[in-house]
Amino acid sequence: MKNSQLLFLGISSCNHPSIPLRYLGVIVMNFVGTGIRLTSADYQDAANFLKTGVAEIRAVVEVEAAGRGFFPDNRLKILFEPHVFYRQLGPGMERDAAVQAGVAYKKWKTKPYPKSADERYQQLATAMNINITMALRSASWGLPQMMGFNYAVCGYAGVISMVEDFKKGERQQLVAMLKFIQSRGIDDDLRAHRWLDFAKIYNGPGQAVFYANKLKAAYEKFSQHALVAVMAVPETAEDEDEVALA
Repeated sequence: MKNSQLLFLGISSCNHPSIPLRYLGVIVMNFVGTGIRLTSADYQDAANFLKTGVAEIRAVVEVEAAGRGFFPDNRLKILFEPHVFYRQLGPGMERDAAVQAGVAYKKWKTKPYPKSADERYQQLATAMNINITMALRSASWGLPQMMGFNYAVCGYAGVISMVEDFKKGERQQLVAMLKFIQSRGIDDDLRAHRWLDFAKIYNGPGQAVFYANKLKAAYEKFSQHALVAVMAVPETAEDEDEVALA
């Protein structure tokens, strides 16, 4: 498994895509999802669940993954973190091999992140050739850019189960985000707009100020959108009938 090649196939490639399969010495794992987007009802359900406004939910989604959980080809949006892979592997031959392959290093941002989806998946493939589970745990996934090592906090038995569920659509990804926020006790911070406290847990202390500023700006943007929408609602029943019939 460690020395075999990886092949990323289309959605119909595996009968049991939740398990990395071996076919003629090649590990086959499918990362192509449905591409199903969130609806306004999904956002409202999320807001109801956390007892926030929709603007708070939209702000987190916007900041984490620019509002999309899939790449244009419907592969899950990912960002592999070599410094996390370094920690996940721990000392030993696998980490030595990962360092040699350029997919693990001790310090964050030792090298720039790959820009394209293909480059990011190639990086993941190289890591998976060394250790599948630790590689999947070392990437952030989908709409919430949830780190794979957080699978249990999000309610999954393993990281592969999380990835497979994320492939079903952005609603599943959003549910995982809500579970993480609630489990880590930062739903109060989100409701109170304590962006720095929220970001320290969700994004980590090293980039908390950066993300807090982005969250605040995104929230203000979506709050303004909501205000404009409210102001555009017809004020009389007669006007509502006219809109409904238009």
